Amino acid sequence: MTLGGRLLAGLLSVTAAGLAVLSVVSVLVLRGHLLDRTDASLTAAAQGSAARLVRASGIALVNASPTYAVALLNLTTGRGRLLAGDDAEAEHMPEMLERLGETRLSSLADSGRPFPLSGRLRAAAARMDIGDRIVVVAVPLDEVRDAVRRLILTELVTGVVLIVLLLLLGRSLIARGLAPLSRMASTAQLVAEGGDLSERMPEGRSEAGRLGAAINVMLTRIQNAFAARWASEERVRRFAADASHELRNPLTTIHGYAELYRQGAIPPEETPQVMRRIEDEAARMTRLVSELLELARLDKGAPLTVAPVDLTTLATEVVDDFTALTPDHPVTLDAPPELVATVDEARIRQVLVNLLANVRAHTPPGTRATVRLTAPATLEVTDTGPGMPPEMAALAFDRFHHHAESDGTGLGLSIVQAIAIAHGGQATVRSLPGQGTTIQVTLPATANPAPTFF
Repeated sequence: MTLGGRLLAGLLSVTAAGLAVLSVVSVLVLRGHLLDRTDASLTAAAQGSAARLVRASGIALVNASPTYAVALLNLTTGRGRLLAGDDAEAEHMPEMLERLGETRLSSLADSGRPFPLSGRLRAAAARMDIGDRIVVVAVPLDEVRDAVRRLILTELVTGVVLIVLLLLLGRSLIARGLAPLSRMASTAQLVAEGGDLSERMPEGRSEAGRLGAAINVMLTRIQNAFAARWASEERVRRFAADASHELRNPLTTIHGYAELYRQGAIPPEETPQVMRRIEDEAARMTRLVSELLELARLDKGAPLTVAPVDLTTLATEVVDDFTALTPDHPVTLDAPPELVATVDEARIRQVLVNLLANVRAHTPPGTRATVRLTAPATLEVTDTGPGMPPEMAALAFDRFHHHAESDGTGLGLSIVQAIAIAHGGQATVRSLPGQGTTIQVTLPATANPAPTFF
């Protein structure tokens, strides 16, 4: 059974049960009320008849009595006699009184409680002031039963009409209320069968509308997660292809020179130069593999060895080393006397080394560079080189992206970005043609490693 059918069945069942309880209660209340009125009338009539019999004849009693039947039981002889009554059962009242017995009837007369005389008749008894006699006044319960029967019939007809109206109206209201759920089910089926995560549920202020809004948020997150996964897989595929290409170049060079040497095609005087080329390509391949391993460790979420580090001292050491090795690229350090941050010293040293190496690789000799440190923990390397257009700057941190004329691996800035993210920071680049390049690495004063997802 559908949800709408169960709701409608439950609604009808509860309504029918409520109507049944209400009907039973109303019937019992009406019957009790009518019986109370009848009992009060019988009690008054019995006492009045007993008083009149003392001072009036039987004929006078018949003419004055408002009841249907009046009978007299002589306690001395135990015989009953009908005094008045036009009901069909009135003529049997003497026999009924005789069967009831003197003792029982005396008790009822003394208590003044009405009692059932037969299936149809209800009676009340009263003792006469003179003579050893008891007067019994009886009345049929036909009017009470007819009133109760009419009430039951009326309630049955009314209940059936109400159930039918509730069935028609309830089905319409339930169908209208469940319409958003039906649309949500259809949308969910489209998402499940077609895989189209752009489908959305209807929203509104109702419970179903709020459920639709929550499901839409979930679908958006799933869609974003799938998009991120596809983008990640695409980056992995591109990374694998680029890594294979970058590794194939030095391997091809080494293999080619080895083949020429094996065939004796390299003159002896050129052997030192060929060996130097092989060593250069091997060193380039070693550097590439080292950087790939470094990126793999960072991507895996290798733990950082963080401790309070004076960034000014660290930057001074890196700038001095770079100036000694590359005197044709003068570097200026702009930093406060002391700038302490909780970072991984080896990783941050690698950041500065990579940024200065990037200046050396992509700017001509004589280009000046400035290493600037600002609180709380921001590293910035600016050069006065040729710069690059915005479309190239947007790809600066992509892996294996490098200038065609550069002999670098294209992984230096990718490692810088990965180290910054591992510390909970971010690396950005600003560059325009002819205006140089600025790479800024923003770190938290206290390392807050970014979460890693496996």
